[in-house]
Amino acid sequence: LRLYQELAKEKKNMFYSPLSLSSALSMLFCGASGSTASEMRQVLGFEIAKIADDKVKVCFQLLMSTLEKVPESYTLSNANVVFGQKGFSIKEDFKSLLSESFKAMILEVDFQNESGKAVQQANDWVKEKTNGMIPQLLDSLDPSTVMVLLNAVYFKGFWMHRFNEHSTFQQNFYNKGLEDGAKMVQMMHQKESFPFADCGTYKALQLPYKGKEIAMLILLPNERNGLEDLERSLSSDFIKQLQTKMRTQDVNVTLPKFRLEYSKSMKADFQSLGMNAVFCPGANFDGITDSRNLLVSEIVHKAVIEVNEEGSEAAAATAVVMMLCSLRFDPDFIVDHPFLFFIYNTKTNLILFTGRVDEL
Repeated sequence: LRLYQELAKEKKNMFYSPLSLSSALSMLFCGASGSTASEMRQVLGFEIAKIADDKVKVCFQLLMSTLEKVPESYTLSNANVVFGQKGFSIKEDFKSLLSESFKAMILEVDFQNESGKAVQQANDWVKEKTNGMIPQLLDSLDPSTVMVLLNAVYFKGFWMHRFNEHSTFQQNFYNKGLEDGAKMVQMMHQKESFPFADCGTYKALQLPYKGKEIAMLILLPNERNGLEDLERSLSSDFIKQLQTKMRTQDVNVTLPKFRLEYSKSMKADFQSLGMNAVFCPGANFDGITDSRNLLVSEIVHKAVIEVNEEGSEAAAATAVVMMLCSLRFDPDFIVDHPFLFFIYNTKTNLILFTGRVDEL
């Protein structure tokens, strides 16, 4: 949630995968020590969740094996890989940890002499793992790069109650919550029984995907310009709190069809949250290599989602680049102004994707 609030300061559309970011950075954390690891613990939430350092790898091992057992009703994959510079020495223990806990293999490339080819290999891997939704994550890499940790998350789900295409028509969406921001967009409609809650200043609706485990949770402020107030009011366990308030009832739903694409360097955002040592000379990654010069030069994240009458398709990828330095009525839920949404596992509350729609 702290990362969300940091990113939301830009006051624009946003879409990212907490799962993708935490997977890539947790691989890195497992090779960090000292103050470098301490800062990462705080920012990644291991401290507040009371997860001991040696349990992080166990948690991801369980997560990866759980994600491998998804039902046939939807597709969800979380893939990891590490590209390493030919000749750069990576400790065998770290290689084993990547393989066992993150199902990640290490591929040798030559950043030094063939950085363009290495970028192409990384992008090809991301494109394959996101089913073509993200054809390019990286533009270029510095020849002094020695490692790139990559993660890709892909999800495709069909609504349990799909929207009828014949009930989709043009309607106003109030961009930025402004009357003069009104824009005609394709709006989907249906009346169906869904988990719903009226929380006073906002309403919450849960749209399940086939298989029931994954759902889209939409938070809609009552006021057209109420998005920022809503964001400020959310606590870290808001999903758990909402689940106690939600009741399944008939709801008249109006939801826009939309596609969001979001690409961002996350380095400054993580620095704002207190993760600084990883980016500085002297960063301690002695669990990865004996070299004392290893640091993170960039964290790149890209995510895409498409929502239509049938369901949703979403993908996200993260690259961590390392280098040597030198009630009983039928309520209306009309999504015609800025809103938040989360795609999450309703059994574990694991958030796969987080989105903020400010304008369409």
